[in-house]
Amino acid sequence: MAKKSPKKNLQKKQKNTVVKKGTVVKKETSSFFKTYWQEKSPVFKFIAGFAMCIIAFYILYYSTWFEANLKSPILGMQAIAGGALLNLFGYGVSVADAAISGAGASVKIAGGCDGLEATALFLAAILVFPLPFKFKWPGLLIGFIVLSVVNIIRIAGLYLTQKYWPEAFDFMHVQGGLYFYSIITILLMLIWANWALKNYKKENLTTAV
Repeated sequence: MAKKSPKKNLQKKQKNTVVKKGTVVKKETSSFFKTYWQEKSPVFKFIAGFAMCIIAFYILYYSTWFEANLKSPILGMQAIAGGALLNLFGYGVSVADAAISGAGASVKIAGGCDGLEATALFLAAILVFPLPFKFKWPGLLIGFIVLSVVNIIRIAGLYLTQKYWPEAFDFMHVQGGLYFYSIITILLMLIWANWALKNYKKENLTTAV
């Protein structure tokens, strides 16, 4: 029966030692980051998680893939919804691509007018909030729907501003829209946080009893 050479056995032991050392280093590194994260305050975790979500959103939002595949369809759907709202009140507008046109006025929805940035801020804040997900999903769903509807109303409002008060269009398009959307977003966040925290405390009290 052939015997293994001492040299080969030594090489095998050295190889195993390297693998074990690598595994130990990985475990120690993982444990370090886990401990580091656990030791941080909830406020730090919220800010860090929120920042990472927003960075991820902007990487996607300004990517060529988003520009080529999602931007035009989203703007088009918003224009259709805005046009449908105006037609519901008898304005008889038409929609082509991302533009709403009618007698005496025309507006085109462009990037930055889609409301996605404010919506992303709202959703990110809820996602990283330190509560179980069962308290988050109602806020995510209802908030997304409400902010989408608010943006459609804003688009229809810009068309009416252009038609009846063109001198105020620039203000309503930039400052007015920003203030309006920001106030609605903050109110939604406060309403959700109040509801979620109240129900979370109620559940904890019930469990404790």
